[in-house]
Amino acid sequence: MARRSVQFWRIEQLNEADPGRPFPARRVAEVLKKAQEAGTDRHFTSADGTVLLAQAVATLPYPVLLLDRVRDTNLPSVGDALGRRKPLPLAPGDHLLETTYFAFLKRNVMAVLTSGNGPRASRMGEYLDGMLGLEPVLVPVVREDIEEILARLEVSRFEFALPAERLSGKLMEGEWADVLDSASRLMNQGTFRISLSVGRAGSADDKRRIRARIQRLIDLFRQAGSVEHFDYVVAEGKDSLTGDREVVDLLKERFISHIEVDPDVFNDPQKSTAEAIAILNKQARDNEPFFARTLPDVKGAADSSLVPDLVAGGMATVRAALAAARVGEEAGESRDGSGHELVRG
Repeated sequence: MARRSVQFWRIEQLNEADPGRPFPARRVAEVLKKAQEAGTDRHFTSADGTVLLAQAVATLPYPVLLLDRVRDTNLPSVGDALGRRKPLPLAPGDHLLETTYFAFLKRNVMAVLTSGNGPRASRMGEYLDGMLGLEPVLVPVVREDIEEILARLEVSRFEFALPAERLSGKLMEGEWADVLDSASRLMNQGTFRISLSVGRAGSADDKRRIRARIQRLIDLFRQAGSVEHFDYVVAEGKDSLTGDREVVDLLKERFISHIEVDPDVFNDPQKSTAEAIAILNKQARDNEPFFARTLPDVKGAADSSLVPDLVAGGMATVRAALAAARVGEEAGESRDGSGHELVRG
């Protein structure tokens, strides 16, 4: 068996506004399916050169999209029974596809089934923007009890690590900025790791002050937008209600399901798609009570008018055509009705 993860994200904004309504995922799936049937090119090249290709594989009960990262360079090798290496046997025109599956659930939740090799969740946002002009802002769904656990935690230790080249007071504010700026003057390579603890020495008042300061640093960390720079962040302490020791990984506070899958099934394109749809639908059913308790409801019907038909080249082509039209209009303003240029001055 092989391990896969299902990450859960929520579409918090769409086109720089609170969507207020369900994301028009079914319309997106219909547009992609129509484009596929018409033979319209659905490839999108992101700013860093990554080539993405989306395909609608289900619309009910939830729209499910498959997003491939398309590779034709730097391909892996294969080996025969004796371990002899040889090129990956691709036919002319074939490409290597690395796949992630996306299901669009209630409350604007997006479930992402990944093995770690396919595109990240943010790539779906890039694709929707580049091909359809949709700009979703994705935020992770977090564990239901993380706030409650941290509120009860009598913290005794806080430890974090990050690569030295990322040390910068600009990552954080307040005391964090002072800590990181001081460290950056001491190190420029390797890994910077620091552990703050209450310790055994000192009076009860001293320990309370140290706990309060560590708690402020934890709060600042959780509010910061640059957590991706860190390699390791944990808080440890005693649960004030149960007395149990708790270790909270603040980088893994997100709500993620881990599942076991048959690797042979996921090596078959048709079987893997059917299995992925079944997994995502089950995850939707199993976690609906959790989402209902912890996430805001979304009212009304999706606005399908936000999703245009897909054209070859995606929105980049549309935007280029609009820009050319605007240039033409501006040029026309400098001519009279017969097309002759007007001389001003």
